[in-house]
Amino acid sequence: HRAGLSWSALTAVRLSTDERLPRALRVLAADAARDRAELVREAALRPGGGTFSGADADDVLAAVDRYEAARDGLLSGTGPDLTASEGALGDLWHRYRTLTDADVHWLRERVADPGTDLQGLGFCLELLLAHGLAGEAEVEALLPRRLKDLAKKYRTTYTEWRHPLVTLTCLALDLGHPAAGKLVSWWTGARPVWKDELRLLTHLGAPDEAKAAELWDVVTSPAHDVGQLMTWVLVRARLDGEHPLLVADRLLGTPGIRSHTLERVLIGVAAPEQPLWHYAVDGRSRSWWQRALEVAEHPGLSPGARAIGLRAARAHSLVRHPDRVRPAPTEGERAAALAWIERHADA
Repeated sequence: HRAGLSWSALTAVRLSTDERLPRALRVLAADAARDRAELVREAALRPGGGTFSGADADDVLAAVDRYEAARDGLLSGTGPDLTASEGALGDLWHRYRTLTDADVHWLRERVADPGTDLQGLGFCLELLLAHGLAGEAEVEALLPRRLKDLAKKYRTTYTEWRHPLVTLTCLALDLGHPAAGKLVSWWTGARPVWKDELRLLTHLGAPDEAKAAELWDVVTSPAHDVGQLMTWVLVRARLDGEHPLLVADRLLGTPGIRSHTLERVLIGVAAPEQPLWHYAVDGRSRSWWQRALEVAEHPGLSPGARAIGLRAARAHSLVRHPDRVRPAPTEGERAAALAWIERHADA
């Protein structure tokens, strides 16, 4: 099975640089090989070279080198299939910790495309807004002509992005856009009922003390958390001008705050330019792995907060069940993870 996957990866690597093929096919091949080229390199360098029986290791390595030289040119201005499963899109979230100009252009085009569905809009708007790159053009692209679509129920329990109408409302409020008032009125209306639990997430747009207080009343109540604590931490950080990690750290041990929710929020806000909104720490995700390490090593956090990051890292599938991580980790990536755990064995 592993050999079959390696051969398929090598095929994608080779096809992406085959000048006889149409560029569109080469782009598809390059995307398929994006997270597997290093696996091909490792397989070719493995003692015995048994994975690619019948293929010359030097030829395989040369194919990988050609792919890596051509990759950025082929993939610039492209993005994932926004109709894929939410899990598949979540597996790629770490690619967008920082955005290139080509990424931004692609995201904006998808937002403006009338064919982009709620999942795609949620994905793209979240990235643009979190990175501070969303603006009036995004509001104008969606309102008023797509308000009916945006007002549909769409669960984001297992996604790293919020409902696109939540994100759009935050954007309109931050911009002081004329549409903001209409959006707020919609959220405070009686129907549809599904929106009620999400309304407070819009308080991250143009936050003030009144919004923070309303959020606090909910996060310290028995109400089910669907992102309210995360929102409060981000709101408080904006109002106080400090990193949200420090805000979350101070909440540890606060009566009325559920510890498991706070631990997830603590890790999720480690990179405020790309908060992680998944309902729980995702032990398969590279994004959560990266954040766990950052929390565990943050010198400005309390020992209790750093311990939360360390526990999350130790429990991550990259350490315990690498076969569950997608895209599949390289041997080097896994070795680095195990070495990190070993260095922190006594922490």
